[in-house]
Amino acid sequence: MRQILEEILWSIYYISGEHIGRRGDARFFLMNQVLKDIHNYTGKQLAKAVVDLNRQKLIQKKMDYEGSVLVSLTEKGILRAINYKFRRLNNKKDKWDGKWRMVAFDIPRECQKGRKALVYRLKTGGFYEMQESIFLYPYDCKNEVDALTEFFKIKKYVRFGLLDYIDGKEGIKLKFGIK
Repeated sequence: MRQILEEILWSIYYISGEHIGRRGDARFFLMNQVLKDIHNYTGKQLAKAVVDLNRQKLIQKKMDYEGSVLVSLTEKGILRAINYKFRRLNNKKDKWDGKWRMVAFDIPRECQKGRKALVYRLKTGGFYEMQESIFLYPYDCKNEVDALTEFFKIKKYVRFGLLDYIDGKEGIKLKFGIK
């Protein structure tokens, strides 16, 4: 059930950014649009998941004038969706495209909560800590990093790079099981 909940949360989060232009907007989305993208679950399982999300205060529901169910994520729901995506990164085994994703940051003391959240989630996601504020990852992760930095309002302190070459790559490749 946890996986269904997290897939629904991320779908709501991702769709909200596509259709509005920025995430965390207070507008609502039709629940059917989200659920049609969730495969391999029965309607009963999905309905129970939506009830659970509402009970846990991860989503807000309301009806529109046509009687359709409209849904938005709460702040708690957005954070849960982001956490889900970072946990999934740790198990990612896509075909490597030969490029490294680099996350580098210099976050001031007044944003210490955001810095700790970023470092924790990068480690949870399986990123390689090259230095104290530089992490590497072999697969696409820009959406996840952007979502996290926007949520904690630290985007202006974080840089994301796509690297073709890095020295000492053999040890890093070994850590990720890449040949």
